[in-house]
Amino acid sequence: MEEKLPLLITMGDPNGVGPEICLKLLAKKMKVTRPVAIVGDFEVLRRAAALLNIKRPIVSVSEPEEIAVASKKNIVVLESGIQFKEKERPGKVSKKAGAASIGWVRASVQWCLEKRASAVITAPLCKEAVEKTVPGFQGHTEYIGEMCGDPEPVLCLVHGNWVVAHISTHVSLIEACARVKQARIVKAGVLLHEFLCRYKQMKKPLIGVAGLNPHAGEHCLFGQEEMTEITPAIKTLLKKKIAVKGPLPADVLFPQLKSGSFDGALAMYHDQGHVVTKTLLFNLGKKRKTQGVNTTLGLSVLRTSVDHGTGFDIAWQGLADEQSLRDALELADLLQRDKP
Repeated sequence: MEEKLPLLITMGDPNGVGPEICLKLLAKKMKVTRPVAIVGDFEVLRRAAALLNIKRPIVSVSEPEEIAVASKKNIVVLESGIQFKEKERPGKVSKKAGAASIGWVRASVQWCLEKRASAVITAPLCKEAVEKTVPGFQGHTEYIGEMCGDPEPVLCLVHGNWVVAHISTHVSLIEACARVKQARIVKAGVLLHEFLCRYKQMKKPLIGVAGLNPHAGEHCLFGQEEMTEITPAIKTLLKKKIAVKGPLPADVLFPQLKSGSFDGALAMYHDQGHVVTKTLLFNLGKKRKTQGVNTTLGLSVLRTSVDHGTGFDIAWQGLADEQSLRDALELADLLQRDKP
């Protein structure tokens, strides 16, 4: 039987927790049906493995087609020709680290576009470091979107039944308010509907739509966007036979999502959806536990990611938790039911 196309995990910033969480994940048994490899720097990972006392052998390959066999007994590093040419400096913003980390993303996405890999799972990189060689860089979401022909893809946070898509992502709050437009809301609603049908295997999921302003505007007392942009977009989605309800005050919608009244939700901007999600899923006390997945909707390449940053404050101390990366890997595998 022909092997399924592999899953590629990008290593992230060498000065962050990426190398550690990649190795911690692949050193254990994984609940996935596809072969897996890390796209990154072999020597950095070798040093991280020594720090973590990981005994499973680490081997390098140069082609995605080699991953299936090599990964049966080893942790596999798929080398793209991009190396991190300096010693890692935990917690430091580095131009070379940024260039390498985005290079691994670019190579992984290209392999997926060539149908030589099935998905990209991204460990965290440092936007400030990447911006030193990619001017205007906003994040994985927008960068991969550009590679796939959509510079404004939709970011979605996922954990079990908790699914929240966002109208805007990495822009200022003023810019986020300006992006609350009918066309964008309709696009995000359609993509979230398609994702929920695929992820939850539902025919008609119910989506709750948040308002932008406090109390969803309170009949235009606190803003006009609910009346001028969000409600017309909801009417358009209903005409498309997509089940949506709103606009609802965000402080009402998210408790309803948690209780199961909705199958998914549309947040109007980054922090509206992220703050509540991470409050529910993160425990940043002494044990530093993280859960949840960040995925990008509507692209020709499937991409999932951890829902946390580089962890510069704990990098290279053996403290990083790999659960969010595990969630991202398992979601990428799950979303490809019945695919090659």
